[in-house]
Amino acid sequence: MASVSVFIGLVSHVRSSFSQNQGSEGLAALLAVALRELGHECESRVITENLFDENPFLLTPEMSRESVFEEIRLESQWFEFLERGDRLGQLVRVAGRRARFFLNWKKNSQDRELRRLLNIEYSHIDLYRRAVGSGASWAIILEDDATSADVNGLLNGLLPLIQSNSSVKMINLSESFTLDQIGVRHLLRPLDGLRWDGNSARTLLGVRKPATNTVCAIAFCTDFLAEILTDFDAQPAFPVVPIDWKLNATLMRLYESGAIGANECLFIEPAPIIQLSMVRDREAN
Repeated sequence: MASVSVFIGLVSHVRSSFSQNQGSEGLAALLAVALRELGHECESRVITENLFDENPFLLTPEMSRESVFEEIRLESQWFEFLERGDRLGQLVRVAGRRARFFLNWKKNSQDRELRRLLNIEYSHIDLYRRAVGSGASWAIILEDDATSADVNGLLNGLLPLIQSNSSVKMINLSESFTLDQIGVRHLLRPLDGLRWDGNSARTLLGVRKPATNTVCAIAFCTDFLAEILTDFDAQPAFPVVPIDWKLNATLMRLYESGAIGANECLFIEPAPIIQLSMVRDREAN
């Protein structure tokens, strides 16, 4: 197949417990080397700076509280968007989150978590802009807890997808939550004409409505990434929500506008990339 140009971005920070993945043995570097060896153009960038902290502005207790409340609101909107059936269970969950919000009023009024969310958001958006500006046709945006035991198998499966003339715009690459936990199983189906050609048996699934499995590892067509950025820029800066929710909110709007349709966002089962922090948390529990 013809060569493809890819931008690889990695979100990290200097005190990360996964800082070893910033270097030559990390997934981002290994992917970049493998792509170049296969004859593809590849630009890579690692973000370790806290970009908000470099140019901070005043964060108020009200901003912190609004951030938490907006995430709760978005979760309800996301539940409806994904057409999930357990409405009573969701109402109970939201009621519980609202109750915890008021019980933890003091904690939710502190700016520490808000500052963390802004630093992460700024890093992701910086990489999105760099990817679009690079001229690459695809971007793989990773967080530093993303890992894969088989980089060559990952590329063997991914490259035919991004080199094809299909309408695919976004590919979820990480197994952070199961598809049942995300609540998209009923929206998925195998795709005719597209398959995963990696070294391990995996099923490529189209989703009727776009969704993320966190932002640990996603491949974006950069033309679509530019549309995501346009929507980001059109939204108010506050309230702040985790970048996963910010992206999901944008996906809902882009779906409603027709900018992304059925089966233009893909999931892979099992996913070729594991989110180490999620594994660590599950083992701790």
